[in-house]
Amino acid sequence: MTSAYRVGKMDEQLAFQAFGLVQILVPDFPPAQWAQLVRDISRWSILVLEDRAGYVRGLATYRIGTHAIAGRLLDVPMFIVGSAVDDDAIADAIFRSLRRRSAGCDYIRIWNVRPNNRAELDDEVRFSRWDHGLMIRVDQKPLPALL
Repeated sequence: MTSAYRVGKMDEQLAFQAFGLVQILVPDFPPAQWAQLVRDISRWSILVLEDRAGYVRGLATYRIGTHAIAGRLLDVPMFIVGSAVDDDAIADAIFRSLRRRSAGCDYIRIWNVRPNNRAELDDEVRFSRWDHGLMIRVDQKPLPALL
């Protein structure tokens, strides 16, 4: 059912709908800070997954930075799936899109600690920690075959 979805960068028209998903994960995330995050395309990117009817069914916020241990890191503090019917396909489509965007990165990190506000998203101390989230190695090239 993956073909029924479109994953792309969020535009301001989808911001309100996407915020509904954010409130499921982080009910206290301030709406004004969400609006700032949507407009701050120089620091953060937001992917949204829409179904055929145009409803937002998933989203991921991410940025690429240099981590002291991980090297180039695609950091994903919010990875949200908003469907009980096709959650696996939605999560897979969002993750595949993130992997495509991770070119040149060594790792993808999906946070397991909810960011409650914009300050936590932008906290460089939290970014530089190694102990929160799922670290996924990004394979740059296939390993040579051993003969």
